[in-house]
Amino acid sequence: MKFMVRQKLGPEADVVKEHLQPLAYLVADSVQDEPKLPVVWLGGSGTVDTKQYYMLFEAPDYESLEEVVKVLPGLQSIERVMSVDKHTLARGLLLGMAKDYAERDGAE
Repeated sequence: MKFMVRQKLGPEADVVKEHLQPLAYLVADSVQDEPKLPVVWLGGSGTVDTKQYYMLFEAPDYESLEEVVKVLPGLQSIERVMSVDKHTLARGLLLGMAKDYAERDGAE
């Protein structure tokens, strides 16, 4: 299962101490060829100005992920999500939908 974890730090927060270092501690094992933990960090993004971060994880269930990420300062939410990229089966569906839209609305 894939989960999106949201974290928001306060305006005076130190990004290195309150986001980068805790996250590195949690996910360093994820970048190994064979991670030891069942929770794997898949990537993330963030907004520099607002200090809000979005992290994508894979975990066997909500409880397993919650146990790992609960130490992140400013943790806002953990939500189960679907992940679509060019390697997933949903790619064909997206391409088909885009084609239908272009044909229906004259988009190019």
